[in-house]
Amino acid sequence: MAPKKLTEHLLAHSPDAFTSATRHPWLRLAGTSQLPTDSLLAWLTQDRLYIFSYIPFMGNMLSKTSIPTTSSRIKCLEWRVADCFINALTNVRRELGMFEDILREHFEWKEGGETATKETRAYQDMFAGAGAPSQSILVGMTALWATEKCYLEAWKYALGFKEEVPEEKKSHVLHTTLIPNWTCDEFEEFVICIGDLLDELADDIPEGSREWVKCEEVWQQVLWAEENFWPKVSNT
Repeated sequence: MAPKKLTEHLLAHSPDAFTSATRHPWLRLAGTSQLPTDSLLAWLTQDRLYIFSYIPFMGNMLSKTSIPTTSSRIKCLEWRVADCFINALTNVRRELGMFEDILREHFEWKEGGETATKETRAYQDMFAGAGAPSQSILVGMTALWATEKCYLEAWKYALGFKEEVPEEKKSHVLHTTLIPNWTCDEFEEFVICIGDLLDELADDIPEGSREWVKCEEVWQQVLWAEENFWPKVSNT
């Protein structure tokens, strides 16, 4: 029997925690257009702060890659990993602009005054730890895949309520911009690519080894952070 892929192992490792992280009541309210405005604003401002820890994390990961200089580099794992990190930075730069445009247009947002909540700080700490010089690219890639996989599944869950959205609310920014951003084919392909690279990096890592266990720990850390990152709402 072929060895279990790391991504498959992680998804099977904590199914209840994964469900809690990706099927939060906040997402149901977002998907059905019942989300209170102040709750959406709270999430937007914190996700914007989250990005400012994601960017240096990706920079740290890029600094760990050994990029070949030959013209045949496109096929090698090191180049594909670096290319993935570059794509992640490109995506998050666009998302930062998207958040700030939404905040200004829909919430009359004026920059300044926001501070990271303890839930956002949990993500900041996770990125700092996973991207530390002492950690391998495998551990960092696990953190990247975990965060993006959670976002993909979370927003697909919200999208699943689209038939319940009243016609007059379909023009809301949630349905025109935010939900499509993390449920589009391009984002799903990006997440699949990260997962494939993670499995390739882990191909020679024995199940139960120290590095394998560290990946499990990062996965658990992300699931906890993700569940708690969604603002609390009434579960009715």
